[in-house]
Amino acid sequence: MRNLEQINVKFFNLIAGYYDFFFGNWIRTTQKRAIDIIKIRNNSKILDAGCGTGNFLKTLENSKKNLSLYGIDISKEMLKIAKGKLKKSKLEIKSVEKIGFKGNSFDYVFSVDAFHHYSKQNLAMKKFNKILKDNGCLAVIDLSFGFALNKIFQKIEPGNNKMYSPEEMRHLFKINKFRDIKQNKVGLFTTLTYGAK
Repeated sequence: MRNLEQINVKFFNLIAGYYDFFFGNWIRTTQKRAIDIIKIRNNSKILDAGCGTGNFLKTLENSKKNLSLYGIDISKEMLKIAKGKLKKSKLEIKSVEKIGFKGNSFDYVFSVDAFHHYSKQNLAMKKFNKILKDNGCLAVIDLSFGFALNKIFQKIEPGNNKMYSPEEMRHLFKINKFRDIKQNKVGLFTTLTYGAK
């Protein structure tokens, strides 16, 4: 069995310097739409799980809200770029499967275009549930091209574990005990799924 985490570390370290040039504007657009939908409360503690080059956290830093921001990622090169952009966020090299935060710590956990790279997606969901406060919100923003194209993309993109259809993602939220699950299209192939603990 291939070691997805090592594949992803190598892949994202390799493309870190080009990531924002190729994907930055497209990703920022979907992130801003998601933020508008979620309506983040002031004085919230937020984790970006798979924060990459820090675009999502930068958008949150630029908001007029008082937020405690945290980001984790497995790529030191992506985090290097994030550290150059961010002034208020606390960043750490760590995989979502090895999250060490205390239970009931966060008001929001976001996974932005990263979920299909997690090596143990169900374990990640359990970890997210544990670290969220009661009534905290998990928001997963991820791609889905449809069943056949998801399978093809999974084969050709390095480190892609599994891409979930919106229906599969809703089911994953449900079996991991999230409630009030909602979904919105935030891009042509991108869906925001969110629910409360």
